[in-house]
Amino acid sequence: MGRDKARKPRRPRGEQGIPRIVDMVNVSAQAKKNAVLSYIMQGEDQTWQMLQALLVQKYGPFTIDERDLLDLPRQERHEAFGDLRFYASAQIPPQAPLGAREAAVRTAANCRQALGRLVPLAEQAARSPLRPTQ
Repeated sequence: MGRDKARKPRRPRGEQGIPRIVDMVNVSAQAKKNAVLSYIMQGEDQTWQMLQALLVQKYGPFTIDERDLLDLPRQERHEAFGDLRFYASAQIPPQAPLGAREAAVRTAANCRQALGRLVPLAEQAARSPLRPTQ
């Protein structure tokens, strides 16, 4: 056995070494669902950045993507799709303050776009013979 085989493997650099939030065992399924939904609804705005900073303080560094919603446990995934549908179809009252209306319109648009991308993937995964059992 040469010297090369005795070495420890290199630690991954960058995002390769940072786990996805849905794979972290120290985070509850409900917290994972809420984090993914917040990421989808808020996009990359300041609200999401503040929430992400709080989550990193509590759980450590993580990565997140809207497709992580598909990897949530069955119950949380079902609830998340229901929440996305609700926010996507939200009715904004005309008497609401302008800032609130703009935020609600942005959130609804983000949810509709995410549903448009995620529903086909979820349907495809449901038809797949290799789907995970959860």
